[in-house]
Amino acid sequence: MFNRENALNEIDFLSRKDAKISLWNDLHLVVPPTVYPPREDTDLLSQVLKEINPFGSKRLLEIGSGSGALSITAAMTGWTVDACDINPYAVAATHQNAQTANVSIRVSEGGIGPIETQPMKPAWDSGAYDVVLWNMPYIPAEEAGNHVLGPMEEAALIDTHPDGLLEVFARNMAKNKLCKMDGMAFVVCRRFIDWKRSVDIFRQHGIASRLLRSVEFDDQEAIHVIAAWHPFISGKHHKVREIDSTNAEMLRGNYSNGDSLVATIQTDGRGRHGNHWQDHPDSFKGSWLLDSEHLLDITPLKQLKVTQEIRSALCSKKEHLQNMLTKWPNDLLLREQQELQWQKVGGILFQSFSKGDQQRIVIGIGINTNNRDLQPGQGSLDQIGIYLNPSELFTILNAVVASIFEKKHMAFELASEENIDMESVLNNCIYRNQSCTIKTIIEQKIIIEGQEGQTFEIDDDDQINWKNLHPQ
Repeated sequence: MFNRENALNEIDFLSRKDAKISLWNDLHLVVPPTVYPPREDTDLLSQVLKEINPFGSKRLLEIGSGSGALSITAAMTGWTVDACDINPYAVAATHQNAQTANVSIRVSEGGIGPIETQPMKPAWDSGAYDVVLWNMPYIPAEEAGNHVLGPMEEAALIDTHPDGLLEVFARNMAKNKLCKMDGMAFVVCRRFIDWKRSVDIFRQHGIASRLLRSVEFDDQEAIHVIAAWHPFISGKHHKVREIDSTNAEMLRGNYSNGDSLVATIQTDGRGRHGNHWQDHPDSFKGSWLLDSEHLLDITPLKQLKVTQEIRSALCSKKEHLQNMLTKWPNDLLLREQQELQWQKVGGILFQSFSKGDQQRIVIGIGINTNNRDLQPGQGSLDQIGIYLNPSELFTILNAVVASIFEKKHMAFELASEENIDMESVLNNCIYRNQSCTIKTIIEQKIIIEGQEGQTFEIDDDDQINWKNLHPQ
């Protein structure tokens, strides 16, 4: 991991500094120089760990164990713990501190390091864990400035990986090299890695993710715990060539929560207000059966939030964000150039069914992927450089739907709710023959403001016309 010169510099540095004794949650920890001590981010992960009782085979992996604080805590609560760190002094500290605490932890040198120039000896059993923890180095290299750190201390604090460490973690998780299929991972990181949201890095690899906990420091810096898991592992995925409506089929058929259905051709798809969905073979048409407990949650505001989550997960480049908007309450729009009108590229539709004690709710998602045979006013992802085949698109959308709706664990009920991103909403409209803008969005309606400051409450999008939107 480190060359000979760096290693010698570290040894010289360590010879001139003494280890410290840190008291954390009644644990007395020996923390050598260059080893990361327990801090606020450790507390965040500890709070989550307290909510997750040992389950399955009770195996837990901590990547980047540092002093061993979290690994020791996990072992004390019944987990069988493997721990690893790329810093050999952290490995020694974890091992010694575990012995002092009278718990057994298997500790290895290795992990996800600052570079991937050559394959490393695995520091854990691939795909064997019920829970994986990582308090990752989340400071971008460009923010580190000219601070002189040794390579080991730098590896504990600064993300110097060319692809980004969270990207590497998500990639390994998608390849089933970390937790089991029914397991969970918890990562401490920033909300954004460069311009991209951390949750979307997971979702673009087909991994569901949800923001759980946050802490903000005096300098306005904030860190977060993100939960990640394989989506809907108990659900069955169905594919058909032709069907009247994927939503209708899931409402009437014998399906279970988390099941999904994708069709190549949809002959009678529906949009809002019963409008016919104009279909063509190159568009994605899919539906998911959700837990009926969501029946009361589906407001126009919730629909817009879901549409925004889809938009964000589809954007693999920063410029994609500028070329894609959402329209209240459930449409996805795009345009190739700023001077062009916005076109509808897709949308979502919730539908429900109730009969006696039987209740069902589905979400349908339709997105145009190819610009062949589109009708006027329609757009497609490839027009702005997003090239996804149906299988790739399903992988992302499946992760998004699970991120929002899957009840993975009781601890996730404490998840923070993402706010509406007003900058991504088509804002200008015509109402009663005057120009208006959206002032705010609430559960069932939008509040728009006219040119003279008067406000109007709108609960039906058919009552307004949108500026710069191509006629559908």
